[in-house]
Amino acid sequence: MKRHANVFWAVTLALAFTAGCSSPVPDTNSGSSAPTASSGPVSANKDDYPVFPDADAGADSSVSVDQGGKGFTGEGWETNTQYDLIGDPRAVKGGVYREGLLDFPTTLRYYGPNVTAWNAMVQSMVYETLLGLHPTTYEYIPGLASHWQISEDKKTFRFRIDPNARWSDGQPVTAEDVVASWKLTVDTTLQDPSRLVTFSKFELPVAESKYIVSVKAKTESWQNFLNFSNALFIYPAHGLKGINGDAYIKQYNDKMLPGTGAYMISQQDVDKGKSIKVRRRNDYWAAKYRRNVGANNFDEVQQIVVRDRNLEFEMFKKGDLDAYNVNRAQMWIEELNYDNIKRGLNQKRKIFNHNPNGVAGLAFNTRREPYNDIRVRKALRHLFNRELMIEKLMFNEYVPLDSFYAGSVYENPNNEKIKYDPQAAVKLLADAGWKDRDSAGRLVKNGRPLNIEILYYDKVSERFFTVFQEDLRKVGVTLNLRLVTWETMIKLLDERTFDLVSVGYTGTTFPDPEAQLSSKMADEKNTNNLTGFKNKRADEIIELYNKEFNIEERVKLLLELDGIVTNDHQWILEWTAPYQRVVYWNKFGQPKGILTRVGDLRDVPSLWWIDPDRAPKLQEALRDSSIQLGEGSSEDRYWLDFAKVEEQEKNPVTQ
Repeated sequence: MKRHANVFWAVTLALAFTAGCSSPVPDTNSGSSAPTASSGPVSANKDDYPVFPDADAGADSSVSVDQGGKGFTGEGWETNTQYDLIGDPRAVKGGVYREGLLDFPTTLRYYGPNVTAWNAMVQSMVYETLLGLHPTTYEYIPGLASHWQISEDKKTFRFRIDPNARWSDGQPVTAEDVVASWKLTVDTTLQDPSRLVTFSKFELPVAESKYIVSVKAKTESWQNFLNFSNALFIYPAHGLKGINGDAYIKQYNDKMLPGTGAYMISQQDVDKGKSIKVRRRNDYWAAKYRRNVGANNFDEVQQIVVRDRNLEFEMFKKGDLDAYNVNRAQMWIEELNYDNIKRGLNQKRKIFNHNPNGVAGLAFNTRREPYNDIRVRKALRHLFNRELMIEKLMFNEYVPLDSFYAGSVYENPNNEKIKYDPQAAVKLLADAGWKDRDSAGRLVKNGRPLNIEILYYDKVSERFFTVFQEDLRKVGVTLNLRLVTWETMIKLLDERTFDLVSVGYTGTTFPDPEAQLSSKMADEKNTNNLTGFKNKRADEIIELYNKEFNIEERVKLLLELDGIVTNDHQWILEWTAPYQRVVYWNKFGQPKGILTRVGDLRDVPSLWWIDPDRAPKLQEALRDSSIQLGEGSSEDRYWLDFAKVEEQEKNPVTQ
């Protein structure tokens, strides 16, 4: 499981999707408009695509220029008109992309309890933030706001709302919408402690005019501007009128407020427990803006619940879904050599980019005994034979994970590398008081046997857990496995009713350790401090990190923090890899690199398209078994090569 992040605008995280419907061959259109090729050459020059097409065409004539109205020049303000394209201008609109879910989402909300990465993905399709972050350069780019200002003391921010911005119900976006959205995030009845901490660092925003909003941070922090401009999704004030956090949770559990994004979900698109359809808006206000060129191409993204990954794969091979996220090394090595792969009808890709690795494994609930004892936690880590699992079960496709910030500049190379060592584990358990044995040979303390339980939702994980279970049994520890649905697991995690849980959190380009590692989040429900981690020095580092504007100093602080939390053994860390694997039907067009530089497979609905040349060739090959479409390279390293060129340009070799 991976949770809480933005997809297109902010930083990233991933989720395995399933899909399905019934048709004997891949369905390209399914009642939507058919993609057609461009009638002429397509320019790849960013300057051929305006940042602000028809600037201020939708402005209220009663709003003066100095209040952000029509004719606003931006003098004294910042904007960005030099950024490169994100999508591929060759992309065409139309068709349906079919994916799905391992379980039906607990809620359609993004704020409040019981939300996951799926909610983040849908959120970024339906709603927008004031500014975006370019996924290649990490520069700010215009979003709902066309311009911005940062005061000299870096505590006051002003934003000029784009007068063309419109909600899906046709109403204009105004400064009051920003104020109302902020108020929702700091409402204590929203039951969202992490967001409350983030946004309560600001004073009440002020709507200076219809198009200009300002906000002042209570403290100086490099994250303040990032959070307010890029992490605060803007909701309509007219939709939130008279609604507090508690009412929002109840009223918008199964429906969504009007959005400003390229897609929308209507109530008739939700088939509870079975499927959700996300439909592209024909009246999206920013469709022609440079940031959206080549993006938001599918008329419809269909997501259908399939709770068994083996069934999901079989449905993919039949053509009942368009892509399959390959999360098993054995499948990648042994099972993706069938006829449609060899003929090129299905394409498999291992995609290398700079998507942050994050942390994955078995998280301890240290609020419970005996997991509040570091010796027990470390002992259990010594009994998790990940070296064997990587070799025998995963064909050496992964490497051990020994950091909360693996693969980034924040990874502490001095972190303890825990190896499988039963003798060390038994000694640690004895030191913790688990040294006596009962008649069954089980370790006991005060007459109570050492029994532990793992909570998990993906049945595929059992092949690892049974190895762990047997190794624990050999030393006298009993492991119980508890398989639940995704929806149930989310609720149990938010309520903190678990021993160990199989879980994963994505990394982020700009880490926010306060949400995940701060002591003040440890005993709150529905936060990302899942394990209940508390450490005084860690809290000091987090406070210093939040105030430090120098990136090199922030790196030093997180290196120390990584050492503290990793060596506190809050998790049984598993493994990681610098790539993502997917197999898909050969009918799609894709941007260079397939995903964005820091993206994951949730980029697919936003950036892929149905290629009007490939799709009919695929249909022909399905009818004629003699046709070969070509396998293509199984690896894509575009972004790794891009980084090398980028580094050479920054540091040219002189002769």
